[in-house]
Amino acid sequence: MYIVNYKEREVHEVTVANSQKTTMRWLVGKATGARTYAMRFFEIAPGGIIPLHSHDEEHEIFVLKGSAKVLGGPEGTVAKKDDVVFVPPNEEHGYDNTKGKEPFTFICVIPLLEKE
Repeated sequence: MYIVNYKEREVHEVTVANSQKTTMRWLVGKATGARTYAMRFFEIAPGGIIPLHSHDEEHEIFVLKGSAKVLGGPEGTVAKKDDVVFVPPNEEHGYDNTKGKEPFTFICVIPLLEKE
């Protein structure tokens, strides 16, 4: 068992699908002892975006702060603080905070990846 402040985890620029103004921290993963799931912290700054993309793994997302347009879902869908988003495997998805006034932050849990 361990307890660590999320700010102690390294910040990585997100480059998937030409993302802009987006960072990610691996909170829990293979490198920190996990064997089944990984937990990540994302921040999309105002003016930022993660464009449409897909992955083989599902995503479980919990929004901590802000709001953003959800890409790939029903037209006009917005995810906001305290919302839960489930993305099935191989479903196109993305998040648009290009018109946002505050950061859009969320926790994303995924099955452990071999490439992590």
